[in-house]
Amino acid sequence: MEQISEVVADATRRGVTVRPVGSGHSFAPLVPTDGIVLDFSAVSGIESLNHSSAQATVRAGTKIADLGEPLWDEGLCLRNQGAIDAQTIAGAISTSTHGSGLELKLLSGEVVGAKVVTSSGEVETIGFNDPRLPALRASMGMLGVIVSLDIQLEPKFKLRETLEFRPLTEVLERWDELTHNHRHFSFVHGQQYDMSASLPPLPETSKPTLVRIFDEVDPDTDYDGSPAHRTDRPYRIYPDQYTPPWEEVEPYVPYNTALDAIQSCLHVLERFPDTFPLEVRTAAGDDAWLSPTGGDAAVSLNTVRTWGNDNRAFFRAMEEALDPFPGRPHWGKQPYLRTADFYRSVYPLWDDFIQLRRQMDPSGTFLNAPLRRLFE
Repeated sequence: MEQISEVVADATRRGVTVRPVGSGHSFAPLVPTDGIVLDFSAVSGIESLNHSSAQATVRAGTKIADLGEPLWDEGLCLRNQGAIDAQTIAGAISTSTHGSGLELKLLSGEVVGAKVVTSSGEVETIGFNDPRLPALRASMGMLGVIVSLDIQLEPKFKLRETLEFRPLTEVLERWDELTHNHRHFSFVHGQQYDMSASLPPLPETSKPTLVRIFDEVDPDTDYDGSPAHRTDRPYRIYPDQYTPPWEEVEPYVPYNTALDAIQSCLHVLERFPDTFPLEVRTAAGDDAWLSPTGGDAAVSLNTVRTWGNDNRAFFRAMEEALDPFPGRPHWGKQPYLRTADFYRSVYPLWDDFIQLRRQMDPSGTFLNAPLRRLFE
């Protein structure tokens, strides 16, 4: 930590930008700089565990994939995680990474404290009752260099997975039932599947809808590796296989507008048939100032395009379709950033965040060019 403080303080004196880097999973231009990039791959591991509060202090560069087994051995689990576990914990939290579940917050919503190196090189502890903590969640590294995070956990449990192909009309008709009655519910519509042992039989339709349901079961429940009906530890169930590179966008819309927003997305996909599928997930609200949930239950709508193509027309079509709901961005899944006026219109605390950023980093040490355009 002392070395990080010295590097940051020296950079501030010289007017050099400092940006921390995680695992490089984000699509948004949050890291590139002609200044200093801090690699946290060696700053990893669990510093401490508090079993009575079910909380862990985790170093910033720890990958999510490296948390599951050691936490399980201590009788604990992350409350939720996404389908990709290669991200560092600080990067995932700073960009609003999430899993699915109407009663489950984004990963950033489980942060109960942090240690941060400010632009002066000082190390500040931001505790649970610190009014800056909600701003630090989903702050994209602009309030300081996060060196460790205190994460709220829960006692270990197992998940029973159910994968089924269902008609999209049925999924939408049963939307409230499916999202409220399962710990995790999501669906993927329109993908062309290479069949494997992990999937159920494919129906005779060109655009099947794959429903993914994870229900909590007792941690002593026997392991079951049956295709499409596994029972296992959560950190073994959550991850999926993805083959980069690609570009994607994932706006969040309020839960009560989700069905209309899904239809709007489907209309856009009809105009861009070479787009990869629409993935739909849910999330509970949280109090992060720049949270894409907007503080209430929300639904994320994820679409993917092939890397290397000019995808701007598609991304803009998605923006136009979802802005009325409104659509708030996943900070790690924006191939380009929009205008400050747009963000201000969907984040009520946008100007409060800018004011706090200026207080904590008056020299703008943690702003690269794209972030400076929005937050200076």
